[in-house]
Amino acid sequence: MFKVRCKLIEFVADVEEYPCHFHYKIGDEFHYDGVSFTGRICPGLFASMMPVIHGVFLLGNKYSENVMYLYRGHDALDPAMARYDGVGFRPLPLENDAGKPDEALRTKARTGKARGGHFLCGDHRTLAHFACEPVDLSDSDYAQPFYRREIAILEKVEKEAGIKIDEILDRFTDFERDKISPPLNSVLLEVLMDALTDMGYIDIRDGRAYATGKEPPSRPEIG
Repeated sequence: MFKVRCKLIEFVADVEEYPCHFHYKIGDEFHYDGVSFTGRICPGLFASMMPVIHGVFLLGNKYSENVMYLYRGHDALDPAMARYDGVGFRPLPLENDAGKPDEALRTKARTGKARGGHFLCGDHRTLAHFACEPVDLSDSDYAQPFYRREIAILEKVEKEAGIKIDEILDRFTDFERDKISPPLNSVLLEVLMDALTDMGYIDIRDGRAYATGKEPPSRPEIG
């Protein structure tokens, strides 16, 4: 589970003629950790923001990184290409007429995994556009059982740099592994390792795990 940041990145519609009635400005943020929201939240956002925030809170960047259309770049309609792609689109080059990189197109063609999600306010005259991203592991009350498992894993890796991933479970006692909720099995270990890696706490190379030195939000005392 993740701490979520929602940040206003643009007004899609005409904010000059129809000013934002909540007085939002580009760069304004609010956050959610699984228990509490912090920051100013316009009620016009509620309908569109909650599914996105919920997804990012639970899944982090996994919420969006396998959405295939985010990687297709910028296309033009071309019916003649339907014989190839089935619907009739042609990818545009990433260069302009002068043969130089066209940054306007380049930004629309992802070369790395997609991160986070997006939502718009309900006022079509302004359309405040928010990016919604995981910014850290959540250590809120609700997330504690999973957060404590993540920290326990991180501490095993910190203690034994380069530990093989398939040996991490063996570093837990039977009680630590099976008698604490949630029980730690190989599938949950993989999920929690993904979260630790995604948030920059662990680096995985050649099947081995290394701590990056990043300090987590808290280190709860267990037992």
